Amino acid sequence: MNKKVFFLFLFLTGIAFLMPRISVRAQENQSGFLISPFSQEVTIARDQTSIPFSIDVKNTTGSPAVFRISVLDFGTLDESGGVAFLGSSDNLKYSLASWVTLSNDTLVLAPGETEKVTGTIDNKESLSPGGHYGAVFFKIEDSESMQSGEQSPVAFDPSFASLLFVRKNGGEVYGLDLNRTDFTPGLFSLPDTIRERFQNTGNVHVFPRGTAEVTDPFGRLVSKSIINTESGIILPESFRLFPGTFFSVAPVFVPGRYTLSVNYRYDGKIDVVSRRSTFILVPPPFIGASIFGISASIIFRNKRKKHVKKGN
Repeated sequence: MNKKVFFLFLFLTGIAFLMPRISVRAQENQSGFLISPFSQEVTIARDQTSIPFSIDVKNTTGSPAVFRISVLDFGTLDESGGVAFLGSSDNLKYSLASWVTLSNDTLVLAPGETEKVTGTIDNKESLSPGGHYGAVFFKIEDSESMQSGEQSPVAFDPSFASLLFVRKNGGEVYGLDLNRTDFTPGLFSLPDTIRERFQNTGNVHVFPRGTAEVTDPFGRLVSKSIINTESGIILPESFRLFPGTFFSVAPVFVPGRYTLSVNYRYDGKIDVVSRRSTFILVPPPFIGASIFGISASIIFRNKRKKHVKKGN
């Protein structure tokens, strides 16, 4: 009876280690006014006097809307990629609003109507080389739905913006450092997720690129994560966290010291920088095989003992 309980325990333990983990993800939708593009990159050469841009705005609601249009500077709000609109008292080292001229400051949209808003970025000497960041801001001024007291079909704050990421050539500085890497490997499992915290050390925005790769003690690639799959931007002199998810490349069965390599660069740079760390892993297949081997060995030894006794 004790032997049966022992073998049942070994069997259930092996199954528990080999069980897959299940994760659930949620998605979110919202509707209202459509703006295109939501953000755009503009590059200004030193000898250009100005450069135009345009934004399309569509009213997808059932009511007319009147917008007041303005230009605001923005900076980094947090390390998740949010932006903060800046006032005149804020640090405007990378500001843009003073050099932007709009074609008009109001916009009237009937239900289902689309209009184009145009503007110009003036390349004056006072606009320093490097990155400058501003947003064309649309705020509802009046609408028939508000006057009649009807419930608005818009599911969010009736103000929105189109972001301008401007790069002036002739003195731009690029720099990207990996400040911190967070991952949580278990003794019996590879890490599922990773977070890389990057710092932009230059004076112009950058797009981090690269991979995080896990190799086994023999140097075989077993797991991989792509950095910045959504093409997020880091503003100058700012930090940003990029979460990632690992996907399996090869089966894991060798116990020992595994290596995590984060290989990164920014768009436009050819050379890749690598950072490495190690962790100990005892894979579930190895545990299952060990349990099976131990169990088979015990059974074989017991049968051999019985056979010897019968022979005597």
